[in-house]
Amino acid sequence: MDREDAKGAAAAAEYFIELYPYIMATGDTAEFEAMSHEACGFCDDALASARANKVAGYTYLGGALSVEVLDIYQQDSLTSLIPIDVRVEQAASSTLDRTGAEIASARHEVNESRVEVAEGGSGWVVVEIAPRPES
Repeated sequence: MDREDAKGAAAAAEYFIELYPYIMATGDTAEFEAMSHEACGFCDDALASARANKVAGYTYLGGALSVEVLDIYQQDSLTSLIPIDVRVEQAASSTLDRTGAEIASARHEVNESRVEVAEGGSGWVVVEIAPRPES
């Protein structure tokens, strides 16, 4: 992630995505928040969920992620964004309430997404994560 080129952007995108189960399980959102651009809807939703779980005392189990970079595109000259296509495999997860009762669950999933990354003042920031566009 110390690299200031497209490969550095891809490493930052991978790291950011892999933070998701950590923030959900711990409520520690500092690093995720630091890498989230203010315009990132996915980021806002993830942060809100992690904070709500922590406040409610919920336990998040599972959800381990693996990320494979599929394509890294040229930096857009107008927006300065570097688009990166990834395949994300996420293990099944459960959310338990304070009594240990399961209140939410997610199945094992494999998705392809477009991650838009930009150089921020203090490092890489994720501007958006959305479904991968059709070719």
